[in-house]
Amino acid sequence: MYKIKNMEKNFCNKCGKCCEKIAVDFNTNVMYRDGIQVLSPTFSSMLIPVSRTKNITFCSCKFLINNLCTNPEKPKECSDYPNSPFAFLPEGCGYEGYIFMQNERIKQKVRKLKEEILDYSTKLSTEKELKKIIDHHQAFIDKYKQYGSYDW
Repeated sequence: MYKIKNMEKNFCNKCGKCCEKIAVDFNTNVMYRDGIQVLSPTFSSMLIPVSRTKNITFCSCKFLINNLCTNPEKPKECSDYPNSPFAFLPEGCGYEGYIFMQNERIKQKVRKLKEEILDYSTKLSTEKELKKIIDHHQAFIDKYKQYGSYDW
């Protein structure tokens, strides 16, 4: 998956909103934060349930005090956030614009690969070469299917 580097240094406005309302489905052990992630035991132990709708429990982090993290040993989920251009960001997050631009870049690449697949499909080529190119492009598109890449 796409990795964003040095996020905290560049865009974080230290508002703490990303730690106030973390959507978790404890039934399937997943967290909706950087897309859909498996909820690790370490991260799960830090969560305090605040409210619930159907299967989703909204949690706050027990280390969030006065909108600041007091956890001296942040788990990977915290130090890497946001790790995906499809991360669910709270309103007013300093990463909103950056994440939007990264999201659009991936969508443009997916669209371009779809155009190339169509183009290669209409050109004369050996079936083996054509299949190799199409499979390579399709593999990239498939990486983002959970975010709707088939509709872009």
